[in-house]
Amino acid sequence: MKKRLLACFVAVACSLSLVGCDNVKNIIGDDTKIGVTIVNHPLEAKDGETVYATGCYPEIILSEEYADSFPNLASTIADSNSSWAESARSSVADFGHMSKDYAEEEAATSGEYIDENTLEVVRADSKLFSVLLSSYSDADSAHPSHYNYSLNIDTTTGHRIGLDEVVTDKEALWKKIREKTFEKYPENKEEIENYLVCECAMEGDPFEIKMSEDSYTWTMSYEGIHIYFSPYEIASYAAGDMDVVISDDDIPGIIQKNYKLSKKQDLESIVTKETAETETVAPQKMGDGEDYEYDGGAAGITVANPTWHKYVSDSAKPAAAKHITLTETSKDKSDWLDTSVWREKNGFEEPFLSYGDGNYYYAPGDGGDWGYEFTTLFLYDYETNELLHTYDMSVLCNGPDEEEGKESSQYIHWAKAMDGVLYVSLAHNGYTSEAPWSGYMVAIDMSTDKVIWRSEPQVSNACNFQIVDDTIICGYGFTAEPDYLYLLDKNTGEKVEQIKLESAADQFEIKDDTLYVATYNTAYTYQINR
Repeated sequence: MKKRLLACFVAVACSLSLVGCDNVKNIIGDDTKIGVTIVNHPLEAKDGETVYATGCYPEIILSEEYADSFPNLASTIADSNSSWAESARSSVADFGHMSKDYAEEEAATSGEYIDENTLEVVRADSKLFSVLLSSYSDADSAHPSHYNYSLNIDTTTGHRIGLDEVVTDKEALWKKIREKTFEKYPENKEEIENYLVCECAMEGDPFEIKMSEDSYTWTMSYEGIHIYFSPYEIASYAAGDMDVVISDDDIPGIIQKNYKLSKKQDLESIVTKETAETETVAPQKMGDGEDYEYDGGAAGITVANPTWHKYVSDSAKPAAAKHITLTETSKDKSDWLDTSVWREKNGFEEPFLSYGDGNYYYAPGDGGDWGYEFTTLFLYDYETNELLHTYDMSVLCNGPDEEEGKESSQYIHWAKAMDGVLYVSLAHNGYTSEAPWSGYMVAIDMSTDKVIWRSEPQVSNACNFQIVDDTIICGYGFTAEPDYLYLLDKNTGEKVEQIKLESAADQFEIKDDTLYVATYNTAYTYQINR
């Protein structure tokens, strides 16, 4: 769960106000009827009478009324509980293995090996469930590793939401976060301003970068938006933890009305804390045995992977008789295209996998350690928020395939459902040489959950794609690899046309009959000819 800033971080965020939050009724109006129990589960890695490592993990238990009123919230929390327990048991067992090996090799008692994970409920109501989690681990190192991360869930959909889904002005927010951080921690100002540039070779304001990547750790309460910075996040370990609160007094109307609390919650009456009996695990290297084997993701329909090669099933429709063509109308090249400026100029939103299109709402599963490793997709009805499909695409993304047993390394980048077919972009964040079987467009029959077609590899790794009539517009490229815009047949995935680009495509948007394309260093427009 540790955060790392990436230049093209695929964050879990979008405007959930589009999902019809105005229609969400406060089913539980009295906070005293909302019950949340936090159970702390102590762990120890023990062999005989010797304890080699300790730790703990949290479990959230909702009251029966709260869980019954918001089943999607309860389902998401259940998945989180399972993930925390599995991760903590595995880490403590691994720490125990390390500690035992050290003690045996050195014929001495090793230092402390600890992996503790705790949480604090910041808000629990009929609109938002917000918690702050804290991790502390030490494997007899120079100094321990500790960091905070948050979990913010829309109670109706059960979807984990991003910061920009609950605020009205992203630019005003990140500027205020920077201002208040410098005011509260003036001794860290210079280091913060230079940290990301020096450590990560990134250009730009770190606070703006974190806003664009939706990588802030945040919670929300009656007091406002709480922002938390862990060591190494925007400054060195020596700078320590930092936090600020952005209130409505700082930026009037910054919190969307759907998520704004009208009164302070009495969390002491809502939240109960308990401690379970200590669990014992055997010292064991992570990955050994079956006790800690990763199960591949959330439960749901597992989409099979017939092959890594281009594939068209017998159920596919014939190729379309006509496709669009594109005529380039402008090309604005520079050393580097600031896509945030490009989006603001043209009135576009930043593409995030978590979004609604008027028919469906698309939400990814857990993003893994890096935050973008999505292999599960939840599909909701846009109007009713009913969960329609849960697609486990771990096999479709990474194999092995049914033909040759080969594996890959890629994740869900974008998805779009129409006319009973789910179209998905699967891509690897890196060079083709690292994962040659990647960068596909895939079509899935939503009635059978089987692959209708898979395109050739290396046709799609942009943040999104577009569909116009019977043509899919997508693009692929990466640093030293060829950069192209591709037109594919919607029924078969066949390449219809490829157009050379100056650099890799990042985002595609359509306004009237104009296609806007943002790449690393060039902004294009094309006339769409139907």
